[in-house]
Amino acid sequence: MVPRDEGPFSVVLPAFHAHVMAGDDDGNVVRRSLTQHRGTRFSGAPLWRFTLRRDEQRRLQEEEYQRHGVPEGFAHHSGSWYRHPQQNIFWHFDTQKLYLYNELAKGYTEVHPGESIDGELHLSADASSIHRDCRARHVIVRDLSKAAQALRRPIDHLPRPCALFAIYDGHMRGDAAEDAPCAEFCARNLYRKLLARLSEVTGEWGAAEIAEALQKSCEDVDVDFLARPGSATDTDGCSAAIALLTGRQLFLARLGDSVGLIDEKLGDGSRISRVRSASDGTQGQALEQARGSGEAVAQAFGDRASKSSVDGSAGPTLVPACPDISTITLERSHCFLALTCGKVARAMSDEEMARVLRRCSGRPRLACGELVQAAEARGATGSLAALCVYFDWTEEKEGAPPSKKYRSSSSAQQVRCRQILVKHRESREPIDRVRNRPVTRSLADAERILREAIGAIEGSPQNIFTQRCKAVSECSACLKGGEMAGDLGWLSRGQLHPALELAAFSLPVGHMSDIVESDEGAHLLWRIA
Repeated sequence: MVPRDEGPFSVVLPAFHAHVMAGDDDGNVVRRSLTQHRGTRFSGAPLWRFTLRRDEQRRLQEEEYQRHGVPEGFAHHSGSWYRHPQQNIFWHFDTQKLYLYNELAKGYTEVHPGESIDGELHLSADASSIHRDCRARHVIVRDLSKAAQALRRPIDHLPRPCALFAIYDGHMRGDAAEDAPCAEFCARNLYRKLLARLSEVTGEWGAAEIAEALQKSCEDVDVDFLARPGSATDTDGCSAAIALLTGRQLFLARLGDSVGLIDEKLGDGSRISRVRSASDGTQGQALEQARGSGEAVAQAFGDRASKSSVDGSAGPTLVPACPDISTITLERSHCFLALTCGKVARAMSDEEMARVLRRCSGRPRLACGELVQAAEARGATGSLAALCVYFDWTEEKEGAPPSKKYRSSSSAQQVRCRQILVKHRESREPIDRVRNRPVTRSLADAERILREAIGAIEGSPQNIFTQRCKAVSECSACLKGGEMAGDLGWLSRGQLHPALELAAFSLPVGHMSDIVESDEGAHLLWRIA
């Protein structure tokens, strides 16, 4: 229980006697006489008067607090304390500071928030892969603070936005595995390890401390994976590219055969930078040759056999999964971040990847699909995966020139959209009701059809959308005549799949969405009203 803070207050009475009102442990009012004239009969004021005065004083105190501006979302808790019920964080009126309550110490710890820019920076992120059911996994946690609350690991002391993005590329020595135990293990456990470390200290965190927490979390996950029962002969492992964002600080970690790219728009053009790690040097090249499959595994997760084979001495030594962490301070000039597996990066140059990502600006699912498709066209094989995060900065000040891409924050309760729906074999109902045939294509093939449609439609949406909708859409709305083809009518909030609702209500009128996935299949939306 969080202790209640009932401050004592006094009431001035006539000279012949006085009473003090104080809060006891239960918050009840205790009335006690301090002085009384000798030889006279006591005639104090009725208790109900003190109750009225107490309530009046509390009401006046509440009005004073409201006039001085209690932070949004905080409700009165007790005394001078206010509590945010969702974040479980406290605000004190007298100090005007934020606190967390420590159950063990039975006290409050001040929260030192960093430079939060969640009102200035909006993130749009998504991923795509070919054969994703085999060995590639990705993690997108757009609001790490919310995930932390769900796990009872609050990190409200960190600046916002606070997000985690990761891509894990599984590999197995000499075997084309149909599953990815190491990639799956890392995807499910690394963010938990990280939250456990970040929530340990609620004071101020520096960049060095956050980087160390990310590094130690990687080591913890690797140790846990290698300690599993029967793992002594396990040859499974995975490479990883991990990005942790806290406010303006972006922490990028690489493990094994993976690549991180960040794009910055400068006055004389754009610059694409690749995040480097220790495995980029001579040691990494030697390990790739030893691996025989192009994987740089010296510092990858798992892969016990490859780690122990890199030591030429008589006694093999395991190389720990200890990534190099790069820290970048985000500015308005930064445009996007891309994480890819090594096969994609080897098939394309950094500038080729950057051109694709710039062309698909604001549509991360489309951009990632274009990357893996281009890599496959250049001869890359196996599990290909990419993850992209676009940084959408709000206008810096009033009167500034409008940004190239408009991001809607519409509060409308209804929108009207047309759609193209392409199903796949894992859809809720893998049957094309329009053409009365089963659907056997993969999700990757469904997305490829939509990417081709987007490329054709964008040049002349008024003329081409209807044509493409009737040709490929598997939604019954495509049977409507003329310009009504694909028209979903007026849509209200709560009527659509959450992913579709988010896309539809954030679109400006006349714009097309990114590729959106739901349990029905892959969608392309065009808002018409």
